[in-house]
Amino acid sequence: FRTDDLFGLGKIANGRKEKIHGTKIHFGVSLNINHTNICTLRCPICAFSTDRDADNAYFLSPDEISARVEKAAHHDISEVHIVGGLHDGINLDYFKEMFTAIGQISPAMNINALTATECDFISHKEDIPLDQLFRELKEAGLGSMPGGGAEILDEAIRQQITPLKISGERWLEVSRAAHQAGIKTNATMLWGHVESYADRVEHMLKLRELQDQTNGFKSFVPLLFHPQNTQLSHLPKVTSAAEILKVYAASRLVLDNFPHIKALWMYLGLKFATVVLRFGADDMGATSYDERIVHAAGSQSTSVSKDKLVHQIQSMQLTPYEVDSNYRLIKKHA
Repeated sequence: FRTDDLFGLGKIANGRKEKIHGTKIHFGVSLNINHTNICTLRCPICAFSTDRDADNAYFLSPDEISARVEKAAHHDISEVHIVGGLHDGINLDYFKEMFTAIGQISPAMNINALTATECDFISHKEDIPLDQLFRELKEAGLGSMPGGGAEILDEAIRQQITPLKISGERWLEVSRAAHQAGIKTNATMLWGHVESYADRVEHMLKLRELQDQTNGFKSFVPLLFHPQNTQLSHLPKVTSAAEILKVYAASRLVLDNFPHIKALWMYLGLKFATVVLRFGADDMGATSYDERIVHAAGSQSTSVSKDKLVHQIQSMQLTPYEVDSNYRLIKKHA
């Protein structure tokens, strides 16, 4: 992180990525469903969540979610990505009904759903152990899990940015239980707020250690913090291209046991995310139709078409591979 040789670092990271993936760059075609913005945590870093009695509060019923999935199924969407707030009205049956209905609409559509924080919430609310929770969710159709809620795993940092969220150790514990149940997950790092270089590196090393034990992480997803509309809006937004590129290069090199490094275009902007593909990243994320969380925090990026993602990848002389979030091949774009 302290190096002045940005392009030397990038060359090493890109070389490591090419040893694993060659010229392959992965992306998906995804429907985002944020089933509720009502959340008991109200984290300082979050611009999406709200209180139950707020004018903009909403909570989607399983029927409303089914209607969205039915509409999306006609547009080549191979995956539905589901995360939301911790709402008192949510229980295990809510998600089982939701997942079952999605499977009936489109059996081939992968369900990538629920952060470790949400799973911890359901486990405690239902008073069931994690292994039982994951067994029931998997039977209902859960195919994989996103990696949200990791933020920075250091507890001192978490007390500043997510004081009511589960601890970093609990996040790792829930992820371990998912892996033991045969559910692959992502891991995230929300960076660019109050953390130090050392906090970032320690975060990655903790993930690396768990990956050595379980081999259950699919990809690492650095998430650039967008301060607008959050309780930390006084913090400057990271605009240094060098700093962003260093995060991805360091991620590829430190997390040598992670198969994939994901550069989400809606956090970075489409054109800059394309540059990151030469600094260690091999995944641009998905079209992410109807994504709301990062847009609530001021992201100016909007939904993009599959053709546009393909064009951007090919513009770097790289080969687009359309996949779901378990990296099952949908189509290679020549």
